[in-house]
Amino acid sequence: MIKTIAPTSPILSKYIECFYIYESKSDSIFSYVAFPHFNTGLSFFKGASVHRQNWSIQISGNSDLDVHIEILGKYTTPILLEYKGQLREISIVFKPLGLNRFFLDNYNSIAPDFSQELKNELWRQFGESLFSGNDDISKIESFLLSQFWDNQELSSIENSLTLLENSNEQISISDIAIKVGLNLKTFQRHFQKHMGCSPVEYRRICRFRSSLTNKLNNTQLKNLTEITYEEGYYDQSYLIKEFRKITNHNPKDFFKSTSKVDGDKIIGEIK
Repeated sequence: MIKTIAPTSPILSKYIECFYIYESKSDSIFSYVAFPHFNTGLSFFKGASVHRQNWSIQISGNSDLDVHIEILGKYTTPILLEYKGQLREISIVFKPLGLNRFFLDNYNSIAPDFSQELKNELWRQFGESLFSGNDDISKIESFLLSQFWDNQELSSIENSLTLLENSNEQISISDIAIKVGLNLKTFQRHFQKHMGCSPVEYRRICRFRSSLTNKLNNTQLKNLTEITYEEGYYDQSYLIKEFRKITNHNPKDFFKSTSKVDGDKIIGEIK
């Protein structure tokens, strides 16, 4: 149902986690809960209508032959995605800051909401060609390489990500700003502009995703005390509070309900 494909280009591999293709039949119904992530998804749909409300996205097959492009913002609460009918979706999953390498506009201006339609004529025209013929991924890679640009303004934010992603590093946001050569207000403004969230929100998401990977991908089951220590949470009660805020579950129930799709590229709660 869902197939993930790694980029073949060394340049794209630095900025793109994977591509994935979703195909369904006319009577298909599929839904899952997506949890906050530091990556960003951009999806091309052919013959689909998309509706958003109350932190949910409904994608339904229809006879409309137009291409629709949906892009996720930096959401900090779970999103329910519901697929109904015959659909074909081809998606790009950008790594942190990755999307900014392929658009002249910054991420916050492109995707200010949890999800929205990408209204970009160049990308829409590419989407029309994407669904004609075969070799979808090869087409995407060629197009992305044609759009790639080196944005020098991203260098300070890129340097800050390693510090923010290190869950055991208790360095303050103000100290991170100093380390990347910016004052605090400028750093926070640039971060929001290119990442779609604040440095504090990004660190929270990274800690959660690291805990998730630690728990689900480890062959030796770990208890909450071990995860609390390894992922830099202050104590177990703080871990539980954070998980409830991000997933609407306590950690024990959350780990029971989550699944990995097509290896470990996509993790969510299948409904």
